[in-house]
Amino acid sequence: MKVFKAAVAITLRHPLYLLVYAVVLSLLGVLMASSLSFGEGDDAPFAAYRAKFSVIDRDGSDLSRGLVDCLGEHGIEMPLDGAEIALQDAVAKGSVSYVLIVPEGFGQAVLDAARAGGDAPMLETVYSYSSLEGSLLDQKANEYVGLARAYAALVPDASLADVAAHAGDATGASAPVDTVQLGSGSGSAQRFVFYFSWGTYTLFASIVVCVGLLMGTLNRTDLRRRNLVSPLPTTGYNLQVAAAALAVTTGVWLWTVVLGFVAFGEAAAQISAAGLALMLALSFAFATVPLSAGYLLGQMGASETVSNAVGNIAGMAVSFLGGVWVSFDAMDPAVQAIGRFSPAFWYTDALQKAAALEAPTPEALAPIFGDMGVLLLFALALFAVALVASRLRVQGADAGGNAAAAGVRR
Repeated sequence: MKVFKAAVAITLRHPLYLLVYAVVLSLLGVLMASSLSFGEGDDAPFAAYRAKFSVIDRDGSDLSRGLVDCLGEHGIEMPLDGAEIALQDAVAKGSVSYVLIVPEGFGQAVLDAARAGGDAPMLETVYSYSSLEGSLLDQKANEYVGLARAYAALVPDASLADVAAHAGDATGASAPVDTVQLGSGSGSAQRFVFYFSWGTYTLFASIVVCVGLLMGTLNRTDLRRRNLVSPLPTTGYNLQVAAAALAVTTGVWLWTVVLGFVAFGEAAAQISAAGLALMLALSFAFATVPLSAGYLLGQMGASETVSNAVGNIAGMAVSFLGGVWVSFDAMDPAVQAIGRFSPAFWYTDALQKAAALEAPTPEALAPIFGDMGVLLLFALALFAVALVASRLRVQGADAGGNAAAAGVRR
């Protein structure tokens, strides 16, 4: 097992990579998962924010009073002097966010304009430029006036009181809203799922860099030539190298998993035993993808710098396309289509299904194992390409052995 020990020693002689990629990124994942809110303790009903506003009603009609009532449903009315300097001072100091001035004769003017097809009278408004609160209240006021104008045009004989009542009923209508819990039924469990999802970047970057470094070192031309003339069979040599790469991968995977259970043990307890077992299996299946990618980089003779660049850039890209940084549902359809070619998409999708698993029925397990199979196919495809690259490298003139001798004779 000398080759195995030497290969592992190559990785251990670069502790900075393990520290930065495996340890620091995992701790960053713990920090991110701890700082985000996943709905724990949100049992209180939703309370909309109510902005402060003032209305100077110089009309006193049913329509203007209805407009004040409409704004009162979305804000808090504050009494205010009608002087211009007082209005500007209130907005500048932030005591109110929106001031509406209804001119005299406004209600009747709206009815006359609607039935004659003319332009509606304008409302005078004052609101702060530093906040959207006033702008939103202004939109609500314009909505009320627009509904009143439309009803007055459709019903020519309607009184001003009827128009105001209809506009008030229309603006007061609302759709029923239900809260839907995505993934696991427990918000705290989603914290554990997020940490595992974040692990796509940790695992991909650390494993690609470490395995790529290991393979790249062993595939240097001088070492390959020495190994070709050694008494160790090629099969035994390759098996020991593969075992070393797998050991490095397993070590990084174990670190991220154990850290997750230590940091989020209570959250993990909200998931069923079968779900946890599947999450662990999915995590290791995903780890085989960067293992194959690192093996491919080593067979292609990638340098240490290239391995670092590929590990970082590909890790971030794979994580993003998998919906770790931004919710996959919030992405553009074109990006979603590209994301389905990322192993992280199938990994995060399977994680959500595993976390929500209550009973390991065939119907519930089938999609999870299907996603796991896709992950293994990604790893197998990269490994196949690596074997082709290895074969071409062995046949090259810089590989040593018969190929090099043939090149010299030519």
